[in-house]
Amino acid sequence: MGLLRTLPAPDPDALSAFRGAARELGFDLPDSLPVAEALAGLPADSPSALALRRAATVLLRGAGYVAFDRSAGTEAPADPGHGGIGAPYAHVTAPLRRLADRFGTEVCLAVTAGGELPEWLRAALPALPDVMAESDALAGRVDRACVDRTEAALLNARVGEEFDAVVLRADGDAGEVYVPDPPVLARCTGVLTAGAAVRVRLTEADPGTGRIEFAAS
Repeated sequence: MGLLRTLPAPDPDALSAFRGAARELGFDLPDSLPVAEALAGLPADSPSALALRRAATVLLRGAGYVAFDRSAGTEAPADPGHGGIGAPYAHVTAPLRRLADRFGTEVCLAVTAGGELPEWLRAALPALPDVMAESDALAGRVDRACVDRTEAALLNARVGEEFDAVVLRADGDAGEVYVPDPPVLARCTGVLTAGAAVRVRLTEADPGTGRIEFAAS
């Protein structure tokens, strides 16, 4: 019995797209080289490497929680693994700040002691995946809103100025750039190339909404 944090392994299309992005950025990643090793070997101060790390985030999608209790008729998932870790992952590391870990720790304590799960714990397990999905989504929205508004407040008086930036993602006539000083991730309009170092002009920074936008110079 227990509560697992799950993440599907990247599908072949996502891996192919990532390796394609690597080639476009000037990196030769053989199919035999695991993505984790490729990322670990990237230089720390290269704009192209920064863009490739950003591209790798598409490989870590679909995370969720799965509760199971075989004695209650609920089997463990067919694929219990976490694709980012490469093994099953029980959330037990932060019981003071994450609800699921409070329950996961109690499961581990009961199993280690060779005893039965308390009834309150056995009754709570089935509801935890939905509770955690909702709370994770809310926490993510709050976190993004706080960061966006802080960045916008830092830049509000600098609309019209130009900054050095690195293109992290390019899609048609817009994309995403990273400005190192002050450190900001934001949308940028214009013809962009992933991994390129560019000069951008700040066109909008609204602390009320958190909206920030640059334009390629």
